[in-house]
Amino acid sequence: MIYREHYIKPVRDFYASDLIKIITGIRRSGKSVILQQIMDEIKQKMDNIIILNFEDKRVSANIADGTALIDYVENHRKNGKCYLFFDEIQVLDGWQDACKTLRLYDYSLFITGSNSRLLSGEFTKELSGRYVSFRVRSFVYKEILEYGKKLGKEFSVTDYLVWGGFPKRFEFNSPEAQHRYLEDLDDMIIINDLVHRYKIRKKACLRAL
Repeated sequence: MIYREHYIKPVRDFYASDLIKIITGIRRSGKSVILQQIMDEIKQKMDNIIILNFEDKRVSANIADGTALIDYVENHRKNGKCYLFFDEIQVLDGWQDACKTLRLYDYSLFITGSNSRLLSGEFTKELSGRYVSFRVRSFVYKEILEYGKKLGKEFSVTDYLVWGGFPKRFEFNSPEAQHRYLEDLDDMIIINDLVHRYKIRKKACLRAL
């Protein structure tokens, strides 16, 4: 994966801040990679770091809710300022209350999640004044060229206009594999992030739109 400095630079000013750093974006746009790159940068100066990926069943099985998250962090932190990295935290019940509590006790929080869940109206109201958000998007063409060099591949402007800039799809060689990946991603975004969340009944009309 390429280093996306233009996304990391604005976050850097808030590394030590008690504000919750929220990295949002559409699914598979590279949020987790940005989070990892920020963590790697902080690791060069200190090692009081805890990272949890809530898409990992081994994590979600042992941390059932916000209270369990606070207990886990308190039991695994070292003395001094601790940096917390929570990936896809929106799946955890009570995550917002846990984050509001942790930020009061010498923690610096970085969290990621999809826009539709993480920055919906009910959550932003509860976190009002306690967070800063940064939106990550899929690759622009300049980034595609850079990533293509790392993969030993070339991608035309037409390729970008037809297939878009989701980072993972560049790892597949055939158009059929890319199409299958993007179709499944489309289903995940439409069904999980829109239809289920907003209880849309006329799915065919939404698809047509």
